[in-house]
Parts: sequence; structure tokens; C-alpha cells
Amino acid sequence: MASPLSVSQLLDGTKQYFDFVIFDEASQVLPEDAVPAIMRGKKVVVAGDNKQLPPTTFFAAGDEDEYAEDEEAGASEGFESLLDMMIPFVRSAYLNWHYRSRDEALINFSNHYIYQDRLVTFPGPGGPPVISHEVVQQELGLDGQEESSSAEVRRVVDLAVRHAREHPRETLGVITMGIRHMNRVQAALDRELQQHSGLDEFFDPNSPERFFVKNLERVQGDERDAIIISIGYGKDRAGNVPLHFGPLLSDGGRRRLNVAITRARQKLTLVSSFSHLDLDLRRVRPGSGVELLRDYLQYAASRGKRLGDGHLTSTPLNDFETDVSDILTTEGLKLVPQFGASNFRIDMVAEHPSKPGRFVLAIECDGATYHSSCTARDRDRLRQQQLESLGWRFHRIWSTDWFVRKQDEVKRAMKAFEAAVKYSDELDDGAIGNDGGSENSDPKSKANCRNHNAMKRGPRPQIALRPSIAQYSPYELVQLIQWITSDGKLRTDDEIVAEMVSALSFSRRGARIEAAIKRAIEYYRGIVPRDDQHS
Repeated sequence: MASPLSVSQLLDGTKQYFDFVIFDEASQVLPEDAVPAIMRGKKVVVAGDNKQLPPTTFFAAGDEDEYAEDEEAGASEGFESLLDMMIPFVRSAYLNWHYRSRDEALINFSNHYIYQDRLVTFPGPGGPPVISHEVVQQELGLDGQEESSSAEVRRVVDLAVRHAREHPRETLGVITMGIRHMNRVQAALDRELQQHSGLDEFFDPNSPERFFVKNLERVQGDERDAIIISIGYGKDRAGNVPLHFGPLLSDGGRRRLNVAITRARQKLTLVSSFSHLDLDLRRVRPGSGVELLRDYLQYAASRGKRLGDGHLTSTPLNDFETDVSDILTTEGLKLVPQFGASNFRIDMVAEHPSKPGRFVLAIECDGATYHSSCTARDRDRLRQQQLESLGWRFHRIWSTDWFVRKQDEVKRAMKAFEAAVKYSDELDDGAIGNDGGSENSDPKSKANCRNHNAMKRGPRPQIALRPSIAQYSPYELVQLIQWITSDGKLRTDDEIVAEMVSALSFSRRGARIEAAIKRAIEYYRGIVPRDDQHS
């Protein structure tokens, strides 16, 4: 596994090394960067999402306004990505099943506004809301809050520390809209953690799914159990919200926001210093990222309910399903029919007898929903497997069994309900973990399984951050390069430069910064004699 640029530098271009070359996240790969890798294989498979980020030259730009201008110019020139280039010329297929979100509320907004309700999502069994919106009170009369709100910085740090204390087994990431706000959040969190030595393990940078603070340009491909999104942009001295939302103003603004709001597996917290009511629709360009942001602020404020009650549907049950529902209801079960928010609905679900809104048993009949699946694998195994991984217990009622021995089927359903209630109580109390049919339910252990081939970096060198690249010695830069490459991943010089810029917390990649880092790379690779490193 390697990046396209690594392939062009490390493998002979005159040979075909592979039967298949597979590109993941192809929407972020420039066509010209992909050609060398394509030449080294016999067949190519391209996977990506053209509703997410296009390729960027973010660190090469002087600021976010320049970046937006650069992208607008590039978008008019040919294909913007490998995925964009391949779609018109090869047979394509949609991968519609969505697995990441453990509650439909986390994906419903994007499914509706971005994917036109095409995705097949699976409802969770209910419980506390998984989306929340915290509006912080910004102190008025202060300058500089338009780009990074100080009240938001403090609130995000508090939320991150609280999460680490209360949910240490759930991974966490923080996403900001702008670079300046990202740097302020990271700096404030670093200061706060000096007073909380007991949290070192949670914030360990060598963890398989380590904690991060990133701006939205750098977060595609990441996912965590919990995500905090901090808007950052605040009100001016007069209390008005300037519509200066950086990357959301460009043509790709909707896609950038889509990336940010789909990174969470279990829980998402949105933090801002204003609500959707503070954004004047008359000043917002229709179809822009800012308009989508306003809609999402409203969606988050409703705790994921603004799209309507997605758990209810006007689709009627057929006669067989109605008979099942009526009889089980007379037995004391509280049933909700056609439960879900996407094209896939559970025929009926049974509610916990003493926990309103907590559902415990998914009941599926071999009716319309069952027969709507094209393959037996989908309808007989995969749907049940996915629902059980989300915390459901699953029970199937076959029509032939129901008509031939109805009372036996009723008893079997009631027994399944009692077992589901017991399982739900133990799960909520933490007495058991939700294995979901897998061998390991610990998120960190799962991450370890996904990354078992990756080497761990050692401790980061104790090199203080400085405002200028000139304040670092070549020896210090080589130390950082050795640390970055200690995970064994193949990197091109350009990729090392990009990671060094991030590690040194520079907001832009200037000519002097790039020259100094490339000189250090030459030391590291032995191109320049190492005797000069301490000079």
C-alpha cells in the first residue's frame, strides 16, 4: 500500500507489477498523480465519493481566500480528480449501504441533502440523542472573534477533557472550520492537559485511533466514536455574524461540510457561538456551503429530528404483518411498525417495557421488505448481522409458520422479547459489551486489528515549537523527520514536507519553510554529508 507519488518514485515505470491497482479516496487524487500507478498494473479499480473533498493544494496557498480562488480556477480546467475522470468512461456501481453511523441521525442529514436519500441506512435501538448543539455565549465588544471565538475554544477544551474522563474507551476527534481556530484549540488543550496527568493514555499520539484536532481540509478518511465540530467563526463587536466562513464559501463548500458531519460513529457535538437564527438567509447564496451550514445548525439544535420523525412512515403493513402486529400487541408488546429513516425499514420493533424510546427487538416478516432485497445474502444474513452489531436482538417470523402454528410462533416471539429486554438492560448497565457478532467489541482492540501491520512511532522528540523555521537547527529537523518516518510507511519527499509543516504547526507552506525541510530530508537520506547537521 502506497501513495500514487510514492509509486512513481519507488517502482520502475517499465514494468507491470500488479494484476490490480486499487485507488481508495479517488476523489482526492489528481489524474496526473494517478497515471504512474495505473501504468504499473493490468487493471484498475477506483473507489471514491464525489460528494466529498476534491484534491486540494491547501498548504501551498497563502490563506483561505487564495485557496478558494485557486480551486475555482482549477475546477474549470478538465477533470478535478481521478474519480471525476473515470466516471464517464468505465462501468460504475454505487455502494449504497452505510455502515459507519451507529445511529441513523448521524447520517440522515447528509443522506437527505447530499445523497438524495439514496443511501441504505440502519436504525439504532434508540437511547439518548446522539447529536447535540452547544451555543456558547460570546463576550461582545472584543476584536478578533470573527475568525476564532475564544468562548468556543474554552468550551471545546472542556468537552474534550470531560470525554477523556467519562468515556476513555471511546475515541474522539475535534474538527474546526479554519486553521487559526484549530491552532488555538490545540494550544489551549495542550496547556489544560498539563494539569491532568491522568489523561496521558487517552491523548497518547501513538494510539491506533489517536485523538486529533484538525481543520476540515485534513479530516477526510478519519472517523472516531465521538466527534466535536467547532465552527470557530464568531460575531463581530456589534453582535452580528459576518458571512466569512473560509472554505465553506467556495464551490466545494457543501462537500467540505459533508465530510465534517459524517466522521462520527456514535456521537456528534456541534459547538458554535451563534444559532441558525443568527444567519440571515437573504445574505446567503442558495446552494452554498453556508446555506447547508445553516440547515445543519437547525438540524443539530433539534437533536437530529428536524428532517421529521424518520421512525414513522405512511407505508402500510400487509395483511400478514398486520395480523402479527395485532396479536403481539394484545400480548402486551409496544410495537412501532416500519421503523427507520431510509429506504430500509424494520417491519416492526418492540419497545422496552420501562424505558420509553429504547427499542430492544427487531421483528422481520417475510413480507414486502424481505422480498425487496435482490439477494438472499442481503435479506437472510447481512441485514440481521448489521442490526445486531448496532445493539438489536433480531427475530424472524415466517408466514408459513405463522399460518400453520400461530400460537407456537407467538410464544417464540414473546420469549425472544424477554431475552432482548434482558440483553438490553445488561448492555445499558455495562455488564456486557455489544459483540455484534464480531470477536472483539473493544474499540481500541478493533483499531489494533485494523492497524496490526502498522508500526508504532516512538515518543515525539522534545523539540519546542517556534514561530520561525530559521529557529530550528538542521539536526532538530532531522530528528523530527526520523520520528515521522519511524512508522515504516513509504513517503515521498513532498509528503514528508507536508507532515513536517503540520508537525511544526505552521499555517502555510512558504518557500523558506520548504527549502529548510528539504535540506533536512537530504541530510536524513544521506544525500548531504551528516557532518554539517549541527551547523
